[in-house]
Amino acid sequence: MFETTKLRPDFSITGIMQPVIALALFAVIWALFGIGYGLLSMGLVFGIYAILSLAYLMRTGNPWFMATCIYQSTIIAATLLAPKIGLYAIPESSFKPLLLLIFVEMAVLVYIMAAKKLKWRGWELLELAARNVNEATNGFTERPRPLGKIRSTKYELSGFSDHLKSKLIAFTIEEEDRIVIIPITTGNEYRLPLGFSNDYSENTRVEIGFDGNVSAIISKKDYLRYKEALSFDQLVEALGQLFIDFFELYQKGEQVRIMYEVSKIKASIFN
Repeated sequence: MFETTKLRPDFSITGIMQPVIALALFAVIWALFGIGYGLLSMGLVFGIYAILSLAYLMRTGNPWFMATCIYQSTIIAATLLAPKIGLYAIPESSFKPLLLLIFVEMAVLVYIMAAKKLKWRGWELLELAARNVNEATNGFTERPRPLGKIRSTKYELSGFSDHLKSKLIAFTIEEEDRIVIIPITTGNEYRLPLGFSNDYSENTRVEIGFDGNVSAIISKKDYLRYKEALSFDQLVEALGQLFIDFFELYQKGEQVRIMYEVSKIKASIFN
């Protein structure tokens, strides 16, 4: 199995910021205005998270986002119905089933996290692209590099695009004459996937035209993630070839092997 050694460690904590922000706001509001208002603030934060989960579900088609949305909605209900202190407080006997439901949902979330069902695979893709690249640089360039042509139909490429998004292998944008495949790494989970911006000009990407032409580019930011000054042209070619191989597997109906290849890379919890 290939060991992940060519990328620098990424210690970003954006992936765990949601509960941290909710708990910090709860503590501050509780200290200033009382526990009742603290619970309301937590409910508000989780309401925002639930909306984001629904947006992710609609933008990617990944059904596991529904599980996070249900959990977040249950937390909202708990903050409103908490005995004695909730805005719509209910008796403790009626609240216990809700607590049990929360524990069950938390167990489901632990499974989701352990199985990486909601993890973008951009870091793994960059590592896969580098596994056979020599440590020799030939300079960074911002222009996409043509990589040849594949035989495909627009229908096949659209299906391939949907598959990559639904498995969070990469985010894709379908344009008039091509699909654009964009690996998402830690810290980039919101801007493009949630539609805050459609500008991918500074992102690593693979472009596959409906005429079959393939090109690729690795951004300067992602290039600098590597420990060594690897051959830029080789990296770009390897990334493009990776998705050409994935598309061929998709054409054969062997989509499960795409995730198998990606999962060979064992990323840390921060990645």
